[in-house]
Amino acid sequence: MTTLLVLTAGQSDVQVVVDGARQELSRDRCAALHDELERRGYALVDAPVRKERSIDTLVEGELTVCTPKLDAVLQEIHPDAAVVLETRREPSAAPGDPHFGGAVLEARLKAKGVRTFRHAYLRDREWLEDREEPRDAVIRRVVVHRLDSAVRVAIEEVMPSRIVVAATGGFPVVATLIEEIVRLHASVPVEALEVADGTWASPATADRAVPRIAIPEPLASYQARRRALELIKRGNLLGAWAVAEPLHTDEVERQWTQVIGWLAHFASSLPIPVDCDLAVLSHRRMAARAALRVELALRASDIPKAVHGTVAFFEAALWDRLGERIERSTDANRRRYFRFKAGDAPNCEKLLRKGDQSDEDRKRPFELKDKVDGIDWYWVHDGDGGPAARLSKYFLVSEPLAKFDKALGSGIRELRNDVAHSEPTPELMYDARRRMQEALLWSASDTFLNQPLARNLLEELGEAEPGRLLENLLADVRRRLVSVERCGHDLDRSRGPR
Repeated sequence: MTTLLVLTAGQSDVQVVVDGARQELSRDRCAALHDELERRGYALVDAPVRKERSIDTLVEGELTVCTPKLDAVLQEIHPDAAVVLETRREPSAAPGDPHFGGAVLEARLKAKGVRTFRHAYLRDREWLEDREEPRDAVIRRVVVHRLDSAVRVAIEEVMPSRIVVAATGGFPVVATLIEEIVRLHASVPVEALEVADGTWASPATADRAVPRIAIPEPLASYQARRRALELIKRGNLLGAWAVAEPLHTDEVERQWTQVIGWLAHFASSLPIPVDCDLAVLSHRRMAARAALRVELALRASDIPKAVHGTVAFFEAALWDRLGERIERSTDANRRRYFRFKAGDAPNCEKLLRKGDQSDEDRKRPFELKDKVDGIDWYWVHDGDGGPAARLSKYFLVSEPLAKFDKALGSGIRELRNDVAHSEPTPELMYDARRRMQEALLWSASDTFLNQPLARNLLEELGEAEPGRLLENLLADVRRRLVSVERCGHDLDRSRGPR
């Protein structure tokens, strides 16, 4: 395994050792002290446990320094290569700049046999940000480019199988950005370390590197929830899950991310988790779920999926009604076999096949296949060209089903194959949309649930307000995402002592 370490150089990364104790360099005079350190030279030693106050002048004579944060990291991992990201600004421009810190870290790493890349992302008299330019107001674009290039080149050259980020020094905003840059370019696992100052322990200990536990900030939660709601409203359930999934491991955020996860399962036609309490996603009527998918596809402007779903809606509704009168065999080898719940097959001339292979016979939906223990078992033909229409009109006696089947005709069913198997050119999509609207299957504004053909069929299936199926779902999801409890139950604890 090849491990790449990515770290930043900050003011406390290099400390002076005096009489067996380490001392940080004054933050106000850090640049000047680093200048003197570079000029006079130094010896590197292991970081002592004991730590004393910071200093604003260097002792006379030989200088001894240590790198406690890096030492703590090296106690936990043994990198093969490292990227050191530093600032190298002039002391007069940035008095607090630790501009020699990267060189000391590099020396320490090389002494440990670690191949090292060192890059300065700030130089000369540069500033991190430029408040006059909106795109540079937090970090200047040229700085972002330098950080990105340094990380990308190192990953390409080292080709690590593991990357560890220890961006514990320097600007916090840079540290956060570096981790995201690494995660973007990496195709291998990325870990993040933070270093705990051992001098805060009692008794004091050496600094210790520990895996960083990522706890989403409130800002990240609010941004993710807002963005997820925007995507769901536009019918993009999988896009919403892509936003929510990075927060799903957090127990607080899971209050709402699991809701998006349920929607993603629904969008992908995966089994809905047993703990899902969005009732419509497990609606007892297949047609209601199919209708939701059509409406969502139209909101997402996914014409192929909406066309396919419109035909699938009819098929689902047909089988919702058929399920009231026939039942499938439980024999795994006879899953296409059905029997009539009432016992006898309909004797209508237009329904039961005679087996004469005529065009008329192929329009009949029921075909006797077997008799087991006195029970007749049938295949049910439900395709277009006759069987579906006859099931709707003569067996189920359903006017809404018959009208929907007539609206589909052979043309819309063929269109389903066209959009599914052809290149989805703008011309094909425009024509498909036009034809669906002309058949009154979709409205002129690309809606489905409020169309009479769909609405009447869903009402026959027992749905009281078909036109509000999606709106009610969106309202429920929004309520859950907006009302996430973040504070715990004992809110008085945040008020401090009385």
